[in-house]
Amino acid sequence: MMNPSDFHCFRSEPLVRWRGIAAVLETQPEAWEWALGNIERWLAQGRLHPAPLLEWRQWLQEGRREQTKRAALLEALRHPPADAHEDQLRSCSPFVGGPFPKPALSA
Repeated sequence: MMNPSDFHCFRSEPLVRWRGIAAVLETQPEAWEWALGNIERWLAQGRLHPAPLLEWRQWLQEGRREQTKRAALLEALRHPPADAHEDQLRSCSPFVGGPFPKPALSA
């Protein structure tokens, strides 16, 4: 029998979290800096496979500078991954800690 208080019985709802991340980026300018700070810290620690972090850094830097790039990034975050590459990129998310939502749990 399933124990509803056991966290092992729950799975996260990634799309809910990604939409929350997009909302934070849209409303809190410091969130962009927080994510970029995570990336820089992880790269400085000698990340074995830095390519996803470098790609996130490019997206975030472009999004800070250009409104069209910002809108495209926010739109991408609000929808399910378009392909396997985007799905893999999301598994290396810099949107942790600080102003970002923690993974939501659902039954």
